[in-house]
Amino acid sequence: MNIKSNFKIWGLVLTVGAFTFACDAETRTETNSEVDEAQTEVNAELNEADAELNEADAELNDAGAEANREYSEFSAWVDANSTRAETATEEEWKELKAEYKRREAELDAKSDTWDDDTRNGWERVKDRWNRTENKVQERLGSIDVDVDVDRKKN
Repeated sequence: MNIKSNFKIWGLVLTVGAFTFACDAETRTETNSEVDEAQTEVNAELNEADAELNEADAELNDAGAEANREYSEFSAWVDANSTRAETATEEEWKELKAEYKRREAELDAKSDTWDDDTRNGWERVKDRWNRTENKVQERLGSIDVDVDVDRKKN
């Protein structure tokens, strides 16, 4: 029993010595410097990720601003030319209509990336132009009707 007790005492002394060594000031300094290095690396990675997110966010904001600008310009064009179209000659009307179709095609291609508010506004602008188009066609008496009829000749 005495030998067992001596082993326990020596084991306890070695364990306390190991813990004392681990708690030594130099070891604590090394551990703290390693923690500081790891924290610096993590902070650098977080800053880099944050910078990438900010850049992506700025690009999205720029794209959104560009879409809003194009939509606003087109809306102003429709408003200005709607009043002009009501008194336009047939030739002037054809030019306005062609210009509208060109602009509409450009913006329709980009409208997939727009938010819901811009897309709803876009639909309202197209509705306004359709009303103008109906008024002009009534005035000019040349309503374009696209009919696809298959006729068989006897």
